[in-house]
Amino acid sequence: MIHRYWRILLVAPVIGFLLGAGVFGVIALGGNPYTRTGQSAGGVVRAILAYGAVGLVVSGAALIGGFVLVSCLDRHLTKSSGTRTALAALGAAGGVLTMGIVLVIVSETMRNGGWSYLLVIISLVVASVAGSVAAMLVYRAERCERTRPDRVEHPLPSAWVDF
Repeated sequence: MIHRYWRILLVAPVIGFLLGAGVFGVIALGGNPYTRTGQSAGGVVRAILAYGAVGLVVSGAALIGGFVLVSCLDRHLTKSSGTRTALAALGAAGGVLTMGIVLVIVSETMRNGGWSYLLVIISLVVASVAGSVAAMLVYRAERCERTRPDRVEHPLPSAWVDF
Protein backbone atom coordinates (compact mmCIF):
# COMPACT_ATOMS: atom_id res chain seq x y z
CA MET A 1 0.00 0.00 0.00
CA ILE A 2 2.85 2.36 0.80
CA HIS A 3 4.43 1.41 -2.54
CA ARG A 4 1.33 2.57 -4.40
CA TYR A 5 0.53 5.73 -2.42
CA TRP A 6 3.94 7.08 -1.39
CA ARG A 7 3.54 10.11 -3.68
CA ILE A 8 0.38 11.09 -1.84
CA LEU A 9 2.29 11.03 1.45
CA LEU A 10 4.69 13.57 0.00
CA VAL A 11 2.23 15.79 -1.88
CA ALA A 12 -0.65 15.99 0.62
CA PRO A 13 1.15 18.10 3.27
CA VAL A 14 2.29 20.55 0.59
CA ILE A 15 -1.26 20.82 -0.77
CA GLY A 16 -2.58 21.26 2.77
CA PHE A 17 -0.13 24.06 3.48
CA LEU A 18 -0.93 25.80 0.20
CA LEU A 19 -4.69 25.50 0.72
CA GLY A 20 -4.33 26.91 4.24
CA ALA A 21 -2.25 29.81 2.97
CA GLY A 22 -4.81 30.30 0.20
CA VAL A 23 -7.56 30.60 2.80
CA PHE A 24 -5.62 33.43 4.40
CA GLY A 25 -5.29 35.07 0.97
CA VAL A 26 -9.05 34.87 0.42
CA ILE A 27 -9.71 36.28 3.88
CA ALA A 28 -7.18 39.08 3.39
CA LEU A 29 -8.43 40.02 -0.07
CA GLY A 30 -12.09 39.83 0.87
CA GLY A 31 -11.74 41.34 4.31
CA ASN A 32 -11.79 44.80 5.70
CA PRO A 33 -9.61 47.14 3.57
CA TYR A 34 -8.56 49.13 6.65
CA THR A 35 -7.18 45.98 8.23
CA ARG A 36 -5.22 45.18 5.07
CA THR A 37 -3.51 48.56 5.03
CA GLY A 38 -2.42 48.23 8.65
CA GLN A 39 -0.64 44.91 8.21
CA SER A 40 3.11 44.73 8.02
CA ALA A 41 5.03 42.26 5.90
CA GLY A 42 6.01 40.34 9.03
CA GLY A 43 2.40 40.08 10.11
CA VAL A 44 1.38 38.75 6.71
CA VAL A 45 4.16 36.13 6.76
CA ARG A 46 3.17 35.02 10.29
CA ALA A 47 -0.48 34.76 9.25
CA ILE A 48 0.40 32.76 6.14
CA LEU A 49 2.54 30.41 8.22
CA ALA A 50 -0.22 30.03 10.83
CA TYR A 51 -2.91 29.26 8.25
CA GLY A 52 -0.47 26.94 6.45
CA ALA A 53 0.20 25.12 9.73
CA VAL A 54 -3.55 24.59 10.17
CA GLY A 55 -3.60 23.20 6.62
CA LEU A 56 -0.75 20.84 7.53
CA VAL A 57 -2.68 19.55 10.56
CA VAL A 58 -5.81 19.07 8.47
CA SER A 59 -3.86 17.21 5.78
CA GLY A 60 -2.33 15.00 8.47
CA ALA A 61 -5.78 14.12 9.81
CA ALA A 62 -7.00 13.44 6.27
CA LEU A 63 -3.98 11.23 5.52
CA ILE A 64 -4.49 9.22 8.68
CA GLY A 65 -8.22 8.85 8.09
CA GLY A 66 -7.84 7.81 4.46
CA PHE A 67 -5.00 5.41 5.17
CA VAL A 68 -6.85 3.77 8.06
CA LEU A 69 -10.08 3.26 6.14
CA VAL A 70 -8.41 1.88 3.01
CA SER A 71 -6.12 -0.39 5.03
CA CYS A 72 -9.00 -1.72 7.13
CA LEU A 73 -11.44 -2.37 4.29
CA ASP A 74 -9.07 -3.20 1.44
CA ARG A 75 -5.88 -4.44 3.03
CA HIS A 76 -4.56 -6.41 0.05
CA LEU A 77 -5.77 -3.89 -2.57
CA THR A 78 -8.09 -6.41 -4.19
CA LYS A 79 -11.09 -4.14 -4.73
CA SER A 80 -11.54 -1.85 -7.71
CA SER A 81 -9.72 1.44 -8.00
CA GLY A 82 -13.03 3.33 -7.80
CA THR A 83 -13.79 1.65 -4.49
CA ARG A 84 -10.37 2.58 -3.12
CA THR A 85 -10.86 6.16 -4.31
CA ALA A 86 -14.22 6.37 -2.54
CA LEU A 87 -12.82 4.76 0.61
CA ALA A 88 -9.90 7.20 0.70
CA ALA A 89 -12.24 10.17 0.24
CA LEU A 90 -14.57 8.96 2.99
CA GLY A 91 -11.63 8.19 5.27
CA ALA A 92 -10.07 11.60 4.73
CA ALA A 93 -13.36 13.36 5.42
CA GLY A 94 -13.90 11.15 8.47
CA GLY A 95 -10.43 11.93 9.80
CA VAL A 96 -11.01 15.66 9.48
CA LEU A 97 -14.48 15.39 11.05
CA THR A 98 -13.02 13.39 13.93
CA MET A 99 -10.43 16.09 14.48
CA GLY A 100 -13.21 18.72 14.43
CA ILE A 101 -15.26 16.78 16.98
CA VAL A 102 -12.22 16.50 19.24
CA LEU A 103 -11.71 20.27 18.95
CA VAL A 104 -15.36 20.87 19.86
CA ILE A 105 -15.08 18.58 22.89
CA VAL A 106 -11.87 20.28 24.03
CA SER A 107 -13.46 23.70 23.50
CA GLU A 108 -16.52 22.73 25.53
CA THR A 109 -14.49 21.28 28.39
CA MET A 110 -12.41 24.44 28.59
CA ARG A 111 -15.62 26.48 29.01
CA ASN A 112 -15.18 28.31 25.74
CA GLY A 113 -18.68 27.34 24.68
CA GLY A 114 -20.84 29.25 22.28
CA TRP A 115 -18.63 28.68 19.25
CA SER A 116 -19.13 24.94 18.93
CA TYR A 117 -21.61 25.23 16.10
CA LEU A 118 -19.11 27.34 14.14
CA LEU A 119 -16.38 24.73 14.64
CA VAL A 120 -18.75 22.01 13.43
CA ILE A 121 -19.68 24.01 10.31
CA ILE A 122 -16.03 24.75 9.56
CA SER A 123 -15.18 21.06 10.10
CA LEU A 124 -17.88 20.01 7.65
CA VAL A 125 -16.61 22.39 4.98
CA VAL A 126 -12.97 21.44 5.52
CA ALA A 127 -13.88 17.72 5.55
CA SER A 128 -15.63 18.02 2.20
CA VAL A 129 -12.60 19.79 0.70
CA ALA A 130 -10.23 17.20 2.20
CA GLY A 131 -12.36 14.35 0.87
CA SER A 132 -12.41 15.88 -2.61
CA VAL A 133 -8.65 16.42 -2.67
CA ALA A 134 -8.07 12.88 -1.36
CA ALA A 135 -10.31 11.46 -4.08
CA MET A 136 -8.39 13.35 -6.77
CA LEU A 137 -5.01 12.26 -5.41
CA VAL A 138 -5.97 8.60 -5.07
CA TYR A 139 -7.64 8.57 -8.48
CA ARG A 140 -4.46 9.94 -10.00
CA ALA A 141 -2.31 7.39 -8.15
CA GLU A 142 -4.57 4.57 -9.30
CA ARG A 143 -4.45 5.82 -12.87
CA CYS A 144 -0.65 6.00 -12.79
CA GLU A 145 -0.53 2.48 -11.35
CA ARG A 146 -2.74 1.15 -14.18
CA THR A 147 -0.69 2.77 -16.92
CA ARG A 148 2.70 1.75 -15.55
CA PRO A 149 4.37 -0.80 -17.83
CA ASP A 150 4.98 -4.26 -16.43
CA ARG A 151 8.49 -5.20 -15.47
CA VAL A 152 10.39 -6.88 -18.23
CA GLU A 153 12.85 -9.58 -17.29
CA HIS A 154 16.32 -8.97 -18.59
CA PRO A 155 17.20 -11.34 -21.44
CA LEU A 156 20.64 -12.15 -20.05
CA PRO A 157 20.93 -14.39 -17.00
CA SER A 158 21.90 -12.82 -13.74
CA ALA A 159 25.34 -13.33 -12.34
CA TRP A 160 23.76 -14.41 -9.05
CA VAL A 161 21.85 -17.21 -10.75
CA ASP A 162 25.01 -18.64 -12.30
CA PHE A 163 26.99 -18.23 -9.09
